Amino acid sequence: MRFLANDGSLRDAGEVLVVSDLDFTLLRKDASLGTASVQILRGLLERGLRFSYATARSQRSAHRILGVLPLALPVVTYGGTVLADPVTGAPHDVRHLPVEALDRILRAVDRSELEPIVHTWADGGDRLRWRAGRETAGVRFFVDARAGDPRLVPMAGWAELDRPTAFYVSILGERDAVTALRDELAPELAATCRLLLSADVYTPGMHWLEIHALDGSKAHGVQRLSELVGIPYVVAFGDNIQDIPLFELADESYAVANAVPELRAIASAVIGDNDEDAVARWLALRLVD
Repeated sequence: MRFLANDGSLRDAGEVLVVSDLDFTLLRKDASLGTASVQILRGLLERGLRFSYATARSQRSAHRILGVLPLALPVVTYGGTVLADPVTGAPHDVRHLPVEALDRILRAVDRSELEPIVHTWADGGDRLRWRAGRETAGVRFFVDARAGDPRLVPMAGWAELDRPTAFYVSILGERDAVTALRDELAPELAATCRLLLSADVYTPGMHWLEIHALDGSKAHGVQRLSELVGIPYVVAFGDNIQDIPLFELADESYAVANAVPELRAIASAVIGDNDEDAVARWLALRLVD
């Protein structure tokens, strides 16, 4: 099988690394993988497509949706912070937060009306930690959506937190409060961390502030994946501003029709809407025998 590149040349499919964002790109607006996408991607993977995804989700969350696909390559999760096995979730690489940065985040949170979820890597997997009894509406929403998840580890206080194991901080709250916290932390953390502020697409009115190591972006994660599997030619798909660095890294980049204008402006081309199985259908046209 060969890949028809944007310049009209044909490349061996095994020499092309295809990476897609998930929410509102590969997935439909209801966070499902369309029937057509499942059928097309299964067939392409069986014929030699080298495919992975890059997402802010954990491997566990993504696998609940994409477990129907025979994925083999490591996947880029937690916004690029963790490269993981697509089936078991075993890590290939974890980028931890600097301890000093984490301490600054926790001190700032204590001065605010917000509470964080601190993601740590321990006992061979990710753990989601928060202070029991201090749950905000954002923390309760986060925890309730994962009822029964063995990764949930409530704590009495931050003294129980093994700081060097932390790799990601998630804060969900009202936009003004989250923005104020971002603005306070950004100057202090600019040299070591990336701070991402975005609307929660599934909870109108709520916003996420996600903080991770500077080298834990999607672009860094895909670059590490490319080096790990030995495939330098990258084709990327996305929909949001968080995908801009990935598009700048990729050899070819494609924005779905529902993508933000900033991403569409720098894409190699704009394809169909995510609810139309656009990524899978585009790949079906570009991969030929």
